[in-house]
Amino acid sequence: MPSPSIYQFPPLYTRQPNLLIRQKQLETWVDIISEYCKENKVWLISREGDVGNGDVNIFRNNEINRAVPQLFVNEIWSAMVNKRKAIPHETSYYVLWRDMDSWSSLILQWFETVGKLNQVVTLYELTESDETLEWEFHGMPEPLLQKCLKPLCVRNRATIMKDENGSPVAIKVV
Repeated sequence: MPSPSIYQFPPLYTRQPNLLIRQKQLETWVDIISEYCKENKVWLISREGDVGNGDVNIFRNNEINRAVPQLFVNEIWSAMVNKRKAIPHETSYYVLWRDMDSWSSLILQWFETVGKLNQVVTLYELTESDETLEWEFHGMPEPLLQKCLKPLCVRNRATIMKDENGSPVAIKVV
């Protein structure tokens, strides 16, 4: 579970009526979720706050017997999306502890560092190979990876290769 001391503060779990306090409360939740995901390499959290197989719920703290009501959870997710720290995906959210441009720049840096410029690399290879183990994007789900690669394509630094069904399968970075 998240470790900041504020996570043990019971009022954090109750939507605060004062607008200024609630804005700070939402910022705190954005920070808690982003840091937790970065530290634990969590890419996807359900709308309800379940992480992985549901053993952990980011919005529930059993130690102090507190949980965020679902209406406030929805408001937290809205704040995450508005701050571009989360992207809705089916019944979950991809959490971004870096912005899209930063992810694409990191991926470009990997291509340059390992000498893969002008070579075709599969999306699977990019996120699951031993060559990317030490890189922060290792393990990134492919749908999120595709979104992170778009800035490279927009800057004409990359071309996405698709299979016969039109699904992205590889990338070539120049």
